[in-house]
Amino acid sequence: MLPVYAKALLKALPLGTRTGPDLPRRALDRSVPIEADAYAGFTSVVGAGLSNIVHPGYLHVLAFPLSMQLLSDPEVPLPMMGMVHIGNRIDVLGPVHIGDSVDMHVELAGPFQHPSGTTIEVNVLMKVEGVLKLRETSTYLAKGKKLPNAEPKDHAPREEFIAPQHTALWRLDPIIGKRYAHASGDYNPIHLNGLAAKGFGFPRVIAHGMYGASRALSAVDTRLESYRWDVSFAKPVLLPSTVGFAITEGRRHFASTFAIFDLKSGKPHILSEVSELRD
Repeated sequence: MLPVYAKALLKALPLGTRTGPDLPRRALDRSVPIEADAYAGFTSVVGAGLSNIVHPGYLHVLAFPLSMQLLSDPEVPLPMMGMVHIGNRIDVLGPVHIGDSVDMHVELAGPFQHPSGTTIEVNVLMKVEGVLKLRETSTYLAKGKKLPNAEPKDHAPREEFIAPQHTALWRLDPIIGKRYAHASGDYNPIHLNGLAAKGFGFPRVIAHGMYGASRALSAVDTRLESYRWDVSFAKPVLLPSTVGFAITEGRRHFASTFAIFDLKSGKPHILSEVSELRD
């Protein structure tokens, strides 16, 4: 991932490559085995129980390097560095197990109009022995960037969040950025270096969004065989900090909505929902 970030940083410089407004129609395919040792490292970071069924957050991690390769392509009209991961939707269609070999297909979609700029989506399909196991769409926002050919797209307004009574308190220290980077391969400097974080407008390093989302899903510990996992990223989590977690609707192991939020202001950091998929 480090060469990918270096290429993206060069593109973001004033003398970087300039492209047209169109998104290149490219895709990447790769087969990756689920290795027990690597997966165990991920589960220890996000607080997931170690079972034979693979956490969908780890499946996101497997596809992440391919996603970043596509977003950092010189012909993509928006700079990857500075893009904000604002949402994720993962449809888990069946379990993936340790030892499986996952066939991944990754491609970009967009650009799309957004009230705050322009978004690009990364779409992922994962199969095991030809059977579709997972669909994922990750949405990235380039704030303040407008492209003349961006397609219109509906963006549902975020419902007002009223902070509930927390059911757990999570103390998050800066080391969590390094631990998650090691487990996921996401070495974005805003999660690791205070100067880099300040360069992008943050007072100090911030936690990986997918770390918080994956840890929240681990806490819910869904037992549904097929389900949709929606994630909306709101206020970044500055490190160090202590955040609240609560299930706001439904119950553990089943369909539910849940949130990570700021204890003082009550504002949400991550809003998430697990819903049952039906034929």
